Amino acid sequence: MTVVYILIALLVLLLLITVHEFGHYVTGKLLGFKINEFSIGFGKALYKKTKRNGEVFSVRLVPLGGFCAFEGEDEENPSPKAFNNQKPWKRMIVLAGGVFFNFLFGVLSSVIYLLVSGFAVPEIAFFTPANQNAGFEVGDRIVAVDGVSIEAYRQMSSLTGKYALNEKFSVTVERKVGDEYEIVVIDDVQKYTGPAFYFASKLKIDQKIFKNVGGTATEISLEEFNEYLLSIEPVKNGDKYEDLNLNSETVKFYKSAEMTDENAYSTEELENLCGITFSTGGTSLGFVYRSVSKSYGFFEALFKAWPFSFYLGGTILSALGGIFTGATTLADMGGTFTAIAQMAEVTSWGFNQFLLLLPLLSINLALFNFLPIPALDGARALFVGIEAVRGKPINRKVEGWIHTIGLFVLFALVIFLDGYQLITRLL
Repeated sequence: MTVVYILIALLVLLLLITVHEFGHYVTGKLLGFKINEFSIGFGKALYKKTKRNGEVFSVRLVPLGGFCAFEGEDEENPSPKAFNNQKPWKRMIVLAGGVFFNFLFGVLSSVIYLLVSGFAVPEIAFFTPANQNAGFEVGDRIVAVDGVSIEAYRQMSSLTGKYALNEKFSVTVERKVGDEYEIVVIDDVQKYTGPAFYFASKLKIDQKIFKNVGGTATEISLEEFNEYLLSIEPVKNGDKYEDLNLNSETVKFYKSAEMTDENAYSTEELENLCGITFSTGGTSLGFVYRSVSKSYGFFEALFKAWPFSFYLGGTILSALGGIFTGATTLADMGGTFTAIAQMAEVTSWGFNQFLLLLPLLSINLALFNFLPIPALDGARALFVGIEAVRGKPINRKVEGWIHTIGLFVLFALVIFLDGYQLITRLL
């Protein structure tokens, strides 16, 4: 099945690049540019068809790219329809065409994702010992915070996290379909920072859990483990409260009766198995919630897809910005083959994850291509902008060399990142 997922990832990548190049093609045709060839893939041509106007459509051997070749794009050409002989504003539109089509595809695929998957709404599963906010009931669904609704692009944690200690705000809950209540609550984060457990679902550990009791490995039930989690008191460290480290010398949980460090559950493993997030910050309202799915209708999904796409774009820009701030490390990055491997892995998780992959990758491709990096659309648009301001272009040969060098640097970076990921996995 792994081969199937890799093939699907390759087809998705090829589709997104084809959409990008088709954006250049459509805008170029509308504005009167001469186009020599539109190609799906790189390398040796497997199929070629020449239209009456001289345009060539081709399908090539390597399914990792594509191109839309304009007349006179990288050289001087006397034809009035040549790329560089067109007015700067026309060239800017054509260069932005690929980015726009990728973003538009991201919006359309977001519509499909929202229709099929909907979005997660927090539903109160049970209360914690620190619950100080009256009015909530088990089964209540949190639909809004201070009048701002929870959507696919807006989560509860982002809405409650902006309030200060002991600051009052309202939470709207849906108790029955169409039956909503507004409850005024207080952020009691100082008292309950340590065990701020936001459950994605109830415990789902299939394996047995053992604890060291007086030097003897003792099996504990899920209920006992659950009670332990809720009983954790925050440890004060200065002005902050911290969780008790589940992988510390004080408390360890084991996968079997063999009580060795290698056999102990790590905090990350417990998080993954239980659907728990251990947090030392944020807002606690004194209850544990699970996520339930809420669906959108067609027109609602069509409307919500735009802010959802901008939300994805903001997430991607934040990750790109993290490269310069250090938040995004070398281990978080990869080249083309790493991307294909990750796409294949995400696809194997299920159909909903695959549907989310389409808008995420399409918007990512749009934003990346608009960066002012030589050989990318953003850098080419920058040169056109400089030409519009100066009234004359920068030497075409100089620009061509800059883009060529930039392309080789990008290829080298891709190879390096893929190699780094491969070596890291092997080690």
